[in-house]
Amino acid sequence: MIHVLDEIVLAPAHLPTVLDLLESRYLPGSAARGLTLLQRWVSPPVALPDAPNTLWLLWQVPDAPGYYAMRAGIDGPALAFWSTVGSLCESRRRHVMAAATPVLPQPKEPCDAP
Repeated sequence: MIHVLDEIVLAPAHLPTVLDLLESRYLPGSAARGLTLLQRWVSPPVALPDAPNTLWLLWQVPDAPGYYAMRAGIDGPALAFWSTVGSLCESRRRHVMAAATPVLPQPKEPCDAP
């Protein structure tokens, strides 16, 4: 299982707009791309007049191939969502994570075909 954690730093006034865009533009197509929203959090849990909030979106995809298929299958509404979010937020980062194991999978060797 792969978890994707989006970290979006924004002014408290923009939080309702971003959550509305999430519901109307991004979520309708996310399941078709294999992406499931598990949770959303905001920190701090209050709107401060002089500090931003961080919106955390926790997603799940079945495996590494599913993650890359999700990325390749992004559609117009999803691109529009991220473009608009980019104009409303101070910064954003995406963390892609899997369970910690002593031996991590290695990338496949490149093919030696002529």
